[in-house]
Amino acid sequence: MRRQKITFGEMREMGLRRVLVYCHCGHHVALEADRWPDEMRLSDLEPRFVCRGCGSRDADVRPDFETGKPPLSVRSTHKLPG
Repeated sequence: MRRQKITFGEMREMGLRRVLVYCHCGHHVALEADRWPDEMRLSDLEPRFVCRGCGSRDADVRPDFETGKPPLSVRSTHKLPG
């Protein structure tokens, strides 16, 4: 039995709009999540994916946290020499 993951609605509330789908063989894809309803869980979607590389139905669907994050700004309080 799969562990239940968050819903697409909960994911969208965090400002995330894409998911990453991973296969155990190493293939992966990033997808826009707008096509799935708010009440659907990411874990409900996992058995629906079939890997084009190995044919497995054992996908791992995760929110794409990197794309959803605003760009980081780094500021130093130290002056650089020169």
